[in-house]
Parts: sequence; structure tokens; C-alpha cells
Amino acid sequence: MIIVDTREQLPLWDDLNYKVLRKKLDEGDYTTEFLYNIAHAERKSGIDLYGSLIQGHERFSREINRAIEKDLDFAIFVECSEKKFVRKGFKGGKRLKVPSATLQKIINTFRERYPVQIFWCKDREDMRIKICVWFAKKMVENEGIIDNTSNAQKAKCKKCGQKLDEHEKKCELCLPCFDSSNAQEAKE
Repeated sequence: MIIVDTREQLPLWDDLNYKVLRKKLDEGDYTTEFLYNIAHAERKSGIDLYGSLIQGHERFSREINRAIEKDLDFAIFVECSEKKFVRKGFKGGKRLKVPSATLQKIINTFRERYPVQIFWCKDREDMRIKICVWFAKKMVENEGIIDNTSNAQKAKCKKCGQKLDEHEKKCELCLPCFDSSNAQEAKE
């Protein structure tokens, strides 16, 4: 089940097609029931990230520092490429005043300062897939649903008992973000 922060206005997952729980998250916008308070994902459009790094830097820093203090795996998923972000090629970016060279320095400093991954995504669908893949990896790392055995081919989901995909080590039944149409894309 995907947990979506109650303040998220345009969720990547809707409750008509996926198992979604709306819940206030102090850090990030998304997690799963298995990764709650273990790994959280923050969604940002280009303009959101700009605002968080320039105008709302203190609030954004507090959110990241809370995640670090709680020992959360925390990742930021941005709905544009890094190149497009730095050049302010995202919606609403042309009117912004911070020079591109300064934006690149801010991104570089952010990477050095915080142990947080930034994923640059082509669009919302790409973002959804990248978040799902990141969640699957975090579940494996944290043994959230994996019953590890000496024979990887016998690995089974702890929740439903289904044999796990040998390549991705994920359970397509228990990861609502993997449906048959995007599971193949995520493997590529």
C-alpha cells in the first residue's frame, strides 16, 4: 500500500487504481506501509524545488534534517532533468532571477551537505516508476518483505508467500505501484 501525505495536492497514485492511504507525513510525500518511517520520497516539480532551495530553504533544510535525525532513507524526485532545472527550462522558470551558474552551485552544495539522493525524472510517469523502483530496493535493503534464503530463486514475499521476481526481487502483488504495464518498463 502506498501512503500519500495528506498535503500532496496532485498525488502520483490515485485511490481508484491503487491501494492508497492518505496520512500526514512529517517528512516526504510518499512511502509504503512497509517503509513507513524507514524510507520516504519527496516529490518536487522544477518550480517547487527552486522555491525549496531559494525561498523556503530553511523549512526544506529542517525537513531533511528531521529525516536524517530519524535515520530515514530520504530521496527527492524532481519532475525535470538537472540540466533543464539549472537552465530554468521548467514551467514558470523563465521569470526567475537566480542565474544558472548559481543554481548549479546550490545543487552541488546541497549534494555535499545532505545524504539525500536526487532523482531527475522526465515526467510524472517516469517519476512514479523511479519511486517504485527506489521503494523496491529499499524494501530489499531493509528486508521489509523479503524472506532471504540461501537460494535466491526460492526468495518469497513474507506478506503473501509469492515467489519473488528473480531479477528485481520484488513482489508485484504487494507493491501496488507495479502494475503489468509499468513493471516491464521498470526492469529496463
